[in-house]
Amino acid sequence: MMNKPVQYEKGMYVGAKIKERTFGGIITSETVFVPDTYSAYHYHANPHFSHILAGGSKEIRNGNSDIQYAGKGLYYYPGIVHQNVDYRPGTRIFNLELDTAFFNTFGLSLPPASLMFEDSNQLNTTGLIRIMKEHYLDDADSPMAIDQLCINLVHPGKVGEAYFPEWTKKIKSVMNDHWNQPLSLSLLANHLELHPVTISKYFPRYFGCSAGEYLRRIKIERAFPLIKQGNYSLTEIAYECGFTDQAHFTKTFRHVTGLLPKQYRSI
Repeated sequence: MMNKPVQYEKGMYVGAKIKERTFGGIITSETVFVPDTYSAYHYHANPHFSHILAGGSKEIRNGNSDIQYAGKGLYYYPGIVHQNVDYRPGTRIFNLELDTAFFNTFGLSLPPASLMFEDSNQLNTTGLIRIMKEHYLDDADSPMAIDQLCINLVHPGKVGEAYFPEWTKKIKSVMNDHWNQPLSLSLLANHLELHPVTISKYFPRYFGCSAGEYLRRIKIERAFPLIKQGNYSLTEIAYECGFTDQAHFTKTFRHVTGLLPKQYRSI
């Protein structure tokens, strides 16, 4: 029988915390773990995101378990109980926590709990990595940069846009399911039973980028775990993720994340 879960207050995580930074209502940190660490069943007081830099663990939620591996981005909605066990040797995790001051300052709502569970509608891991880059850079301009990046992370479209049409959810699923197939506005429109002009006109409002840019981001996010595994060359990863060559992959990776693939691998 599960013991009463523990509430993790602001700035509290499993593992040893290092390199913590505070930017108003934003906390960034890195946590490290010894092998076979495990947590109590717990939940978080504030929403937070994590990106696994090395190693990983098994996470248990609602009686189901999932392996969390290097290169994966995660979101934790306040109050949802989970447990992490079997941390691998050398596990390191980047954490981003947002408290109520952040949401109040910018008039934003928490990302929905569904983001914690919907694999087909991927978390914006590329945006999380851009925030991680600023965490390690930590210069005079990082606070403003992190504010803007966090706003885009939790609300990628137009700030103040309260209504997201049903097609915005469907198009996420279609693009994530068919990311490695030739896609066009006409094909997307057929899937959604919309006019291509509707997608072209309104996609940037709800996603903060064009459909082509969003598809490139999906491809780059598939590269993160492959890079962290260290078993593949960058050329192999480029082809596996749908790029014509390594140069195109490297250029796109840097444009999307602000880092070169080799820099990301070394973090």
